[in-house]
Amino acid sequence: MRDQSLTCLAITGPPGSGKSTLARRIAEELRRRGLRVCGISCPDVREGGRRVGFVVEDLESGERAWLARVSGCSGPRVGRYRLCPEAEDLAVKALSKDCDVYLIDEIGPMELRLPRLREAMLRALRSGRPFIAVHHLKLRDPDFLEALRGCERVLVTREGREESWERALAWLSRFSS
Repeated sequence: MRDQSLTCLAITGPPGSGKSTLARRIAEELRRRGLRVCGISCPDVREGGRRVGFVVEDLESGERAWLARVSGCSGPRVGRYRLCPEAEDLAVKALSKDCDVYLIDEIGPMELRLPRLREAMLRALRSGRPFIAVHHLKLRDPDFLEALRGCERVLVTREGREESWERALAWLSRFSS
């Protein structure tokens, strides 16, 4: 059995700790090394300092669509947000590309409630290609826990951001410069 930690990196930590920032830094470094990185990012959207929703972004094209909003979407409710099912088309397309490394930011409650997105994320993680997966600290989905089993793990904390980068650099050293 191959050592999966050579091909995957699982990043987790509390909200606001810097998980997404770390994932973006890693993706930039991989691109600098000539690798094609594709996948999704799901940043929040704020208006007047208040979070109003989340978008899904195709990391290669920069194309964006609403993932969830306080108002204006028709999908299932997750907390105070309603999911926007149309986000699935963009996310599935982004995760279906032929690339060197997949990046999924993040595997969380909203993303897991959209069935086609859930399946596209699992397909990417099970593809045999290297991947970086940012996941919710309280992830309990058995399919995703199994897909992440054996990955190099980085727990990001506000106080340990630099240590997290050092661990990520050690993982990155497995890729040619």
